[in-house]
Amino acid sequence: MHSKHAGADRTGISMRHPRPGAVRRWWILVLVLGLAGAPIPAHATPPSPFVSLHTAAVPADTLNPGIYRGKVSNTGSAWRVIRESSQRLLEPDTRILRYTTRYTISTELANKIIEVATDEGVDPDLAFRLVRVESRFHTRARSSQGALGLTQLMPSTARALDRSLRSEADILDPRTNLRLGLRYLRTMIDRYDDVRLGLLAYNRGPGTVDRALRRGKDPENGYSRKVLGSGANRYAGAGRLTGSDSSETRSTGERR
Repeated sequence: MHSKHAGADRTGISMRHPRPGAVRRWWILVLVLGLAGAPIPAHATPPSPFVSLHTAAVPADTLNPGIYRGKVSNTGSAWRVIRESSQRLLEPDTRILRYTTRYTISTELANKIIEVATDEGVDPDLAFRLVRVESRFHTRARSSQGALGLTQLMPSTARALDRSLRSEADILDPRTNLRLGLRYLRTMIDRYDDVRLGLLAYNRGPGTVDRALRRGKDPENGYSRKVLGSGANRYAGAGRLTGSDSSETRSTGERR
């Protein structure tokens, strides 16, 4: 027979078990806050004996002071943190879906372009436009002049950017090709402080662009218009990601 006081221990202290709903809500909050980069305070324990969580600490001044006191003192602030964290988590997937739909490419390739472009300080939107014009997203594209891969790098330029490359297969590797091509593009945009001239230097080589500018001529050959687009679809960004370190040393080389 079960006593109605089965929840009390031998000391007479009531041992109440947490409601399943409360447990779920606590762990949902912990999960979202943890993914957002917030530390879980040592004194904030779950309503049931689970294993402890370890999360990376962040500066105290970045945290919402209305939370992390063992209870939520500001419900509006808590929901704002949860909502913003969820949006940050979903944003990459949203971008991948947008690019895979727009360019009819695999999610794997779209994700790779976004990751590499971000690492190299290039606006992913511009990176997709460049790869579309250069190779139509064919990883093993090869031009009659010998340019290779997604970003159509000339072997001499690729090796100037990365002297560890030993073969065409190395240059054709999608991630390597994207990394070097977008690094070169970022270098050219930094050199001219202009996305249009940077694209022309990427296509024609900086020597050709410099000579045209010295003569007071426009080095345009139609390439930048293909990449940037026109009308409502024209690219209007600066080509560089805000906050990227443009002073970082990058190797350069003539492309064609």
